[in-house]
Amino acid sequence: MTEVGLNQADRDALERCMELAQRDSERAEQLRSMLGDQPWEEVAEFAAHLCQYRALGLKPWQSPPSSVDEDDPDERDKRAQQLLRKMLAAGVSRYEPDPLKALQAKRRRLKPV
Repeated sequence: MTEVGLNQADRDALERCMELAQRDSERAEQLRSMLGDQPWEEVAEFAAHLCQYRALGLKPWQSPPSSVDEDDPDERDKRAQQLLRKMLAAGVSRYEPDPLKALQAKRRRLKPV
């Protein structure tokens, strides 16, 4: 873990989320504005939230895996929680911009030839 509690995989995923989210000029402006008064990690988590929403085609009432607690028995969005558990078990960061794509890539790498 780094000094702020992020491991390198999480930091890498968050950096990719920031890059992807900023490809939209309005989001780029929003993220720059947020960086003016919020820590980078919080803004990057928001970017992860945006990227996962888009990649997973979530509805407004659904949660991305980056925003759920894998151990909370009262977690509202059980599907997001289940996906997060799969991600973590496979060694995929909770902040991965495209969770399903990352899981597929992991499976391909682990598949015997």
